[in-house]
Amino acid sequence: MEIRRLQPGDEDLLIEAVALTDEDCPSEAAPGHLADKDLVCIVGLDAGEVVGFIYGHILRRFEATSLFIYSVDTAPTHQRQGIAKSMLQALAAEGRTGRWDEMFVFTNRSNAAAMALYASAGGVSPPPDDVVMFDFA
Repeated sequence: MEIRRLQPGDEDLLIEAVALTDEDCPSEAAPGHLADKDLVCIVGLDAGEVVGFIYGHILRRFEATSLFIYSVDTAPTHQRQGIAKSMLQALAAEGRTGRWDEMFVFTNRSNAAAMALYASAGGVSPPPDDVVMFDFA
């Protein structure tokens, strides 16, 4: 298993990774995503095949720089093998080098698999009523 941060030139891997999310990454969009220094794409590779993917955005604020993890996905054939946890730990290690001060992800409390994953990777959840999201559509 290899954990790899995608860089310009990895467009084919990005397109393969996004397919894990049941979304589509048009080939013409991939270079722009990988060139954007505030987008973070990390993959788990098994024999060169993308089997895990994390996609996030660096948010720069006056008091801190954060990594907002937008998507964590693992191929159904590779779930519960520690791939997502390894990718999260790799991102946490990158944060400790000074790239960002904190990283966070949202999920639903009813998503037992995500709750277990994030806790096992060292994530800490605020009290149940502490976080409220407002959606502006």
